[in-house]
Amino acid sequence: MMPPETPESAESEFSGRVANAESLLILIATAVIAAAVLQADPLQSANDRSRWATVWSLVERGTYQIDEIDSHAKWSTIDKVRFRANEKEPWHFYSSKPPLLSTLVAGLYGVERWTLGYGLFNHTAPVSRLLLLIVNVLPFFLMLRSLSRCLMLLDAALPVRLFVIAAAGFGSMLNPYLTTLNNHTPAAACAMFAITAAVSILRRREYKPEASARDLPKKNGPATRSLADASGLSPLASTPQNPSLTLRVSWGTRTDFAMLGFFVALTCCFELPAALMGVLAFGLAVFVNRRQAIRNFLTAAAIPLAAFFITNWLVTGGIKPFYASYGSPTYVYEHNGIPSYWSNPRDLDANTESLPTYLFHCVLGHHGLLSLTPVLLISVLGWGLALRRDQSSVRRWLTMTGAAMTLITLSFYLTRTENYNYGGNSVGLRWMLWLSPFWWIAMVPVLKLVSRRMTRAAAALLLLVSIVSASWSLDRPWRSSWLYEQMETAGWIHYRTLPKPFNPPRSSVFSSMPRRPGTSMTWISSERDSLTVTVADEQPDETWLQLVARLKVRGQPDLFDASFGLNLQLWNSQGVVSTKGTRGIDRHLSLEALFSGTPESHFSGIPVIASLTPSRLLQFNSAGTSWIPSKSDAKKAWKVERGAARVLIDAHPVFGKCWHRCDVMYCDQLPFGVLQWKTTVTSEATGEILSTKTWIAEGH
Repeated sequence: MMPPETPESAESEFSGRVANAESLLILIATAVIAAAVLQADPLQSANDRSRWATVWSLVERGTYQIDEIDSHAKWSTIDKVRFRANEKEPWHFYSSKPPLLSTLVAGLYGVERWTLGYGLFNHTAPVSRLLLLIVNVLPFFLMLRSLSRCLMLLDAALPVRLFVIAAAGFGSMLNPYLTTLNNHTPAAACAMFAITAAVSILRRREYKPEASARDLPKKNGPATRSLADASGLSPLASTPQNPSLTLRVSWGTRTDFAMLGFFVALTCCFELPAALMGVLAFGLAVFVNRRQAIRNFLTAAAIPLAAFFITNWLVTGGIKPFYASYGSPTYVYEHNGIPSYWSNPRDLDANTESLPTYLFHCVLGHHGLLSLTPVLLISVLGWGLALRRDQSSVRRWLTMTGAAMTLITLSFYLTRTENYNYGGNSVGLRWMLWLSPFWWIAMVPVLKLVSRRMTRAAAALLLLVSIVSASWSLDRPWRSSWLYEQMETAGWIHYRTLPKPFNPPRSSVFSSMPRRPGTSMTWISSERDSLTVTVADEQPDETWLQLVARLKVRGQPDLFDASFGLNLQLWNSQGVVSTKGTRGIDRHLSLEALFSGTPESHFSGIPVIASLTPSRLLQFNSAGTSWIPSKSDAKKAWKVERGAARVLIDAHPVFGKCWHRCDVMYCDQLPFGVLQWKTTVTSEATGEILSTKTWIAEGH
């Protein structure tokens, strides 16, 4: 026979269902993130490569210097600085990120390396994903559990808790960053843990007990104290003998102060603007219990703070992190002839928008907090409701604190006019994401008032749009958001640094023609052919430049060696190679085809340029500037202007129409102004690459 139902048993059964629903939702959210991590590409951006490079260097080389690993293309990063302690030491590269997080991950990697034997360089994907499961997914799960507990402490009903957990677990722009190594996700988790500890402390203080445990009758004392100790998260307890008697629950108070101190300090270490949160948390601890603040809060907070400053001192020799010196010679330098990226930033990093425009895109634009996750509109309404007196004092204080810190943090980044890049090419305003727990909790007072079907539908719609928006970027946190791409396609935003067009126009792989007699240069092709061009000793007049070309084709015994004249008037006005004086029309056309960057047909032997008219000659478009390390001098680099051109030719005997493309690295520091060029023939019908050939300057 079933026992009779009592109010107490019904409430217990309901509480069980609540816990199961929340736990299931949290598990589903964690499973989705875990699946995304297991499929995410490793080394997604310069940002996370900077941290992974430090992790590898610490374990494999025992140093914070990343020179060795940064020399590999897939590991190279722009988020690095050049530093040396004194003039007697050589320069070394270091990550520009504070080293604490990388040091913690390196400890985990060291354990993995010792136990499983897999290295981060040779097994990048599986090793990085395993580490991300530990440093991102596990804290994410614990963060949602902590959020659930915090909502219960704030007396939020089941539907409210489920909505908020769904927003945090599925509809937050924090989620895409869980698939990459970064400081924002652990900062948000630590902030959540600290908030829960603070709420627990405040809830215990909110209720003034009519009596304490020691005031109870002695015969009931042990049982009552046992009941209070077993109450766990509840700030109040009642004795069976006197249900109206409330007790102060002291169990866990010291733990709460220690957790508050530890996690708020760790949040500050991961996100330096969170220092304000640290100051407020300490003020709260002192206000509630000065002794606990000194003994437990400060003691626990000292642990991560000491780790932060010690690791920073090991790298920089001081307490100031590298990125605090943005714009200094540590960032802006020239190493082995190559200037740092931050000497001349491009695209979004070179943004010069006005303050109102920047603010708009931070809130409602392509990186907008509200435009990408509109569910946060509920949080904004919660800030307004927090001003009402009928709200819970703890929830009211917490909501207003979150609103104030959001405005102050946003204002702080609005003052950094030298770095108006929205956090770079990334999804969402990532510098603000550590405040996410405050935004989630701010939804509670609004959701408590949602009762009508229309308002519920509106809240559900905001949540659904946020989930879709966050899911779209789940595997691409370091790329533009969907809204950014839509605005760029519509022509509403323009952040790309467009290269200046060539002036005068260029229709040749040469960008200059030296006039000094005897000037010579040789290029070697990928097929081991060689081409040498020399300025002749005797020049006919100022309208023609006499050159000597020597072309050696591998496998052919004859050596092409001919003198020819270049039409300087046509060259200076249009950059077109027009020759005369060579022996035979084939050689004449071969030279013009070669110098114009148009490949010859490898099947028919007929120069492609024979099918071109002057109006269809290749016109090279500028593709930007870069630096190429010199092969002859390790401390030198060539500054090159990249150019590209292509033309459709219907002259192939087998494939018919083919695209003929030429990519050039122009270099004004070299005679004839070219370091390298590459020709490619591609079938228009199939897209198949039919032939490629690359010419590289010899000895450079």
